Amino acid sequence: MTSSDGRHLALRFDGEEVGTVLGTVAWVMGSLEIMKDRGHAEGDEQFHDLYEALQPKLEALLAKISGARMAAGDNQALQDEIETAYAPVREAFETWIQKTAADTFSVALGQRMSNLIDESAAQDGDASDGGADAEGG
Repeated sequence: MTSSDGRHLALRFDGEEVGTVLGTVAWVMGSLEIMKDRGHAEGDEQFHDLYEALQPKLEALLAKISGARMAAGDNQALQDEIETAYAPVREAFETWIQKTAADTFSVALGQRMSNLIDESAAQDGDASDGGADAEGG
């Protein structure tokens, strides 16, 4: 990571730590994507703004971690250690996605149904107003 004055902070991770960090970053990135979609469904753009602010930083972080992982070369034992640590985080995220997907779908469906009901009510109101004017005139 680079600070604004050019200083660097060096961290040393073993394979398990790299796998855990990769899984954590992937989880946060996926969560931001879901929040952005949920915000669109609810008509709330603050989540889109949050996504736009954080996603580039997380992608840059992920690129650095992935670059360091690639620099480790063909050390299969290290790659296996990373994958072993990454797998449970990925599985937990997939479980979380399944749990939240139904909720997100419900919100989007509820918003769409509300819009359809509002549109229908507005059309019914226009039709009844038009009918009253025609009869009265």
